[in-house]
Amino acid sequence: MKHLTLESKEFKRVMQNLHLENLNLPLEKQKRILKIVNSGAEITPSLIKDLMEHEDV
Repeated sequence: MKHLTLESKEFKRVMQNLHLENLNLPLEKQKRILKIVNSGAEITPSLIKDLMEHEDV
């Protein structure tokens, strides 16, 4: 999989879609998400739920 950054076209598309749904993520959470995705970890519903519920994740 391609290594994503904050400036990646794919990541910007995801952020735009979230914006259209009235969801905004702070920069630190965006960086954390990119780190997880780029690590190759399996993205599961529980991982997403944890990321959205906990500010420290």
